[in-house]
Amino acid sequence: MRIAAACILVFVTASVHGADGAWSHVSRDALRSHVEFLADDLLEGRGTATRGYDLAAAYVAAQFRQYGMKHAGDQDTYFQSVPLIEATPVLPGSSARLVTDDATIDFEYGTDYLPSADFTSASSTLTAPLVFAGYGIVAPELNHDDFANIEVEGRIAVIVSGAPAAFPNNQRAYYSSRLRKWSTLAEKGAVGLITISSLVDARRYPWERVVAMSWAPQMRWLGPDGEPQDAFQELKLRFHFKQESAAALFESAPASLDEVLAAADAGEPQGFELPGMMTLSATTGLRTTESANVVAVLEGADPNLRDEYVVVTAHLDHLGRGPSVEGDSIYNGAHDNAVGVAMLLEMARALDAARSRPKRSILFAAVTAEEKGLLGSAFLANALKEQGHKVVANINIDMPLTLARTRDFVAFGAEHSTLGNVARAAAGAEGFRLSPDPTPEEVVFVRSDQFSFVRHGIPALMLHVGSEPRDANLDLVDLRRTFFQEHYHRPSDDTALPFDYAATAELTRIHLRIVLEVANGTRPRWKRGDFFGETFGSADAAGKS
Repeated sequence: MRIAAACILVFVTASVHGADGAWSHVSRDALRSHVEFLADDLLEGRGTATRGYDLAAAYVAAQFRQYGMKHAGDQDTYFQSVPLIEATPVLPGSSARLVTDDATIDFEYGTDYLPSADFTSASSTLTAPLVFAGYGIVAPELNHDDFANIEVEGRIAVIVSGAPAAFPNNQRAYYSSRLRKWSTLAEKGAVGLITISSLVDARRYPWERVVAMSWAPQMRWLGPDGEPQDAFQELKLRFHFKQESAAALFESAPASLDEVLAAADAGEPQGFELPGMMTLSATTGLRTTESANVVAVLEGADPNLRDEYVVVTAHLDHLGRGPSVEGDSIYNGAHDNAVGVAMLLEMARALDAARSRPKRSILFAAVTAEEKGLLGSAFLANALKEQGHKVVANINIDMPLTLARTRDFVAFGAEHSTLGNVARAAAGAEGFRLSPDPTPEEVVFVRSDQFSFVRHGIPALMLHVGSEPRDANLDLVDLRRTFFQEHYHRPSDDTALPFDYAATAELTRIHLRIVLEVANGTRPRWKRGDFFGETFGSADAAGKS
């Protein structure tokens, strides 16, 4: 993406803090119109790199053009092409065999294991000894090192998913991530990986559900050299084993799988060599493709600050077509995330209607491939960094679940930076209060596109409606539970579900207040000592307060 240095927009300058603030122009009818189009069956679920997604992207670009937003994509367009590689495991070429002194065991695809896609080779076979490596985590600040007494170089590492429960929430989420573990294992010289679900994860994600969700192809974005990013080709093969099947790996080992899982649950797994040799084979269907982020900019009015950007993101993609459920195979993604894109578009329209030009520039980005692993936002954040653009904050909108009007809202990430103060002030201005994260153990902050910017040291927020409904007769907690149990990532996430567009409009106004305050006010800073600020922050990225 190239943002032109002289992309001057002709706006009548108005105080964004005046009585006619941009937030007063937010329309619930406009929000509804966007959602109903983006979640229509005609767009076939907006799957990444599909015709339905391209139609949605063209729609978003047309809206940006109508609102007077400057194109910020490739070759004077609104489209930033994201090169991708798609990988689909092929059943006939997949196998897993364990050979020990006592037995030879052949495991079955789907019943016993699932292979992760190999983005670097269409066919791979690996034979190597096994070693149990605990959680596969090195966390020096927590005095935790699963590799302290073992050697994994040249071996297939067997690890437990997740991280110790004693870890603080933020560190547990960070060190639990597959990418963090894969990176560590690659650095340690492991040549393959077998992951076994922890006791907690096995309850949360039963094997049947893991298998059911494995239908979708996996993707990575390609760097300028054409190489897939975060592919970790040093780990030639990565398999996920069912708990019951993985027990065979621990026969005649220093500890049984049950003992290992119990120790991991207590936060004290001890590594050791496992008997036998494992041969893993996988065949992967590979194809290169591309999908576009849709990007537009409202240039700032202050010549000293217009080269600094507040980036507003919402993922445009969903799951496309998938396994049929009650005769419906289109995964519309109305709440996830047609609503978020509608809010982003309405923010742009409201700024145009108010003729508001803040001091800093605002970059709007409807990003692709979030459902594939935050790929579009990762590509965007990397491009902004490579091109030397100064991003001061990211405000991300992802599935805010505006099922009903509330008296409060939640700002994920508020505790990490001074953006929390901005969010609290915006809440008060709209007659809301800022509530703490109701499920801090889930660390939602690392699970959507804002984390792509956090990884570059940029403070970020993501807002959801709160849990205190204005209608005392509503059980909002139950409504949310029903959504996640019955509709999340299913074809039924469509416009037939409950939507409260008054709540959507209220949350859009709060977003606008936050974005404009950041665009006009003091540059956000990480809080001193914050884990994410210390891990990713730097003087040239965001600084500390």
